[in-house]
Amino acid sequence: MSHFLTLVIVDRTESNPGKKAEELMMQYFEADEDNPSLQAKCDAFVIGGRYDGVIWGKEQHYNLNPQEFQRRYGLDNVQLEDNICPISTLAPDLVSYAIVTPDGKWHDRKGKLDEEWQQNFRSLLYQHQEKMVVAIDCHL
Repeated sequence: MSHFLTLVIVDRTESNPGKKAEELMMQYFEADEDNPSLQAKCDAFVIGGRYDGVIWGKEQHYNLNPQEFQRRYGLDNVQLEDNICPISTLAPDLVSYAIVTPDGKWHDRKGKLDEEWQQNFRSLLYQHQEKMVVAIDCHL
């Protein structure tokens, strides 16, 4: 079991970017037996989660005891606005494991060297630089 950060790109004009991001993620949530081309990428996901605020450069703490972790990253503490931002304001050193583009396509670093993924990651952000991202904590 592990967690990984996925950025979902949505239009700036989207009235509810969090809802749109969740809609785009649903096709990667679980496999569809009727459509084998859809492959599950995660068995759970939530906006922010343990990556709460990371897109703004907020420091993450992974070595907390369960009570401290719940106080910091519990679902009742995570705010939507801390996990949605224009691509132009993303923390400059941030690189997520995966990106979902507005057309619903999944892009991830699986099988890629770090440099190759970073180049691909930056290229995807550049192609959508006028849009917003939603930070998603995925579990697999």
